[in-house]
Amino acid sequence: MWKKSIMIVLILSGLILIVSPFLKEYIIGFLSYRYNSEKITVNQIDQNNRRKASFDFSTIQPPSFYETLTAGTSVDPKAIVGRIRVDSVGIRLPILKGTTSANLLVGATTMRADQQMGQGNYPLAGHHMREQNLLFGPLMKVKIGADVEITNLKYDYIYQVVSRKIVPETDGSVIAQTSDKQITLVTCDKPTRTPNRLIVTGKLVRVVNHQGK
Repeated sequence: MWKKSIMIVLILSGLILIVSPFLKEYIIGFLSYRYNSEKITVNQIDQNNRRKASFDFSTIQPPSFYETLTAGTSVDPKAIVGRIRVDSVGIRLPILKGTTSANLLVGATTMRADQQMGQGNYPLAGHHMREQNLLFGPLMKVKIGADVEITNLKYDYIYQVVSRKIVPETDGSVIAQTSDKQITLVTCDKPTRTPNRLIVTGKLVRVVNHQGK
């Protein structure tokens, strides 16, 4: 009897190992869509932006299966401070304040406590998953000249991609404040643990009243 039980456990364990990558990506896709579709007001975004946040850059690595399973209960909707779109590669994600494991599982995350849309450098981090259409994975295909749009529902800030480069993960200069109005998108250069980051930089080209679109 015990041999049969062990066999069943081994079979179930094997099945979990096989399906876990696909289940993980399904959960991430569902969560990012859910939080990007979350109804939120300009006032709520203003309040969320004033809240304190954590910034743990060591979390910019592929998430574990367990982290993904618990993400639905650990993501705080009050962290949402805007949305990002890169239509040329199909990115549509919520922007969340603070770089944490939970936030990175549903969208793009801010990387400095003082950053403001349209002011200086606005850096955002996102995961690069095995499924290339999830989160910031599509940035691998973004081209120079592509538009990147972020919004706080008050104004839409449109940036144009001007550079792409790979840097070591230890290069903190890419998120530093600048006098130029730019956006910096940060993700792993591979969908596995890696010491390098893809950096996509865009310059601000116009600001549009969101309500007037």
